[in-house]
Amino acid sequence: MAVTGREASVREGMLSLIVPTHNRRALLEKKLRGLEEQAGHFEVVVVADGCTDDTLTFLRGYQPPYPLRVLETPGLGAAGARNRGVEAAEGEVILFSDDDVMLMPGCVAAHQQAHARASRPTVFVGKLRLPKELKGSGAAEMLGPRAFWWNFTGNNSSLPKALLSAVGGYDAEGFAGYGGEDPDLGYRLMRAGARFVFLPEAEALHEAWAHQGEAMRRARRAGAAHMRVYRKYGDSAIAWALGVHPVLLALKMAVLPWAKPLLGPRGDFELAYAWGAWEEYQAPR
Repeated sequence: MAVTGREASVREGMLSLIVPTHNRRALLEKKLRGLEEQAGHFEVVVVADGCTDDTLTFLRGYQPPYPLRVLETPGLGAAGARNRGVEAAEGEVILFSDDDVMLMPGCVAAHQQAHARASRPTVFVGKLRLPKELKGSGAAEMLGPRAFWWNFTGNNSSLPKALLSAVGGYDAEGFAGYGGEDPDLGYRLMRAGARFVFLPEAEALHEAWAHQGEAMRRARRAGAAHMRVYRKYGDSAIAWALGVHPVLLALKMAVLPWAKPLLGPRGDFELAYAWGAWEEYQAPR
């Protein structure tokens, strides 16, 4: 583990920004250099998860004005990498933000100040905008005005480290692949009594990351993963919130093949998502 920049120290109210990354050096560099303009008392924990490109070479030479911790993990996946970052974090507040999410000026300070004002355990979900290239791709856009457990993501969400530890962090074994780990954690946080609050002043931009074919594959995998969240708990409220209730899926697959042109790119995503969820639902346990 390496520490660069200002000497890291544990102080009340300190925020730790957790950034998992896998072979996306250019996006990671853009993100980290953007953080140089952020105000507040924070550290950044980058988890290089199974990186085989020049990510680690860049990180070894990067000297930011903020404390930077660099961890190497052997391809744990997003959930496992985030858990490892949290273990090493020294802040009382954890802010999750992936390598392809660019935080706008004031975002970190907004999260930090919100937690300083909070009178009870709170999960703050910041605003997340999408560029036009991602519109209709199934990527999550969060514009408020309210936040719920299913809005929790690793893009721009913060919570007390103690609260995260109390619910056991991410389920890295159950959701080692793509998708599902965020709503699973959000659901457990909700059941633990946490409140979810939309934080519009904490704004971020989700960079375009994939072509159309990759977006459809991700949509199908996300549908399957969200069905696994439903199966894990057996709570029909999860199925309705995530759009994977069997009744809803049957309706989508009956209607979307002929109606999806009316929805534009979103229709293709919805059908791929429904198919992924239905296949997982039909799979033997």
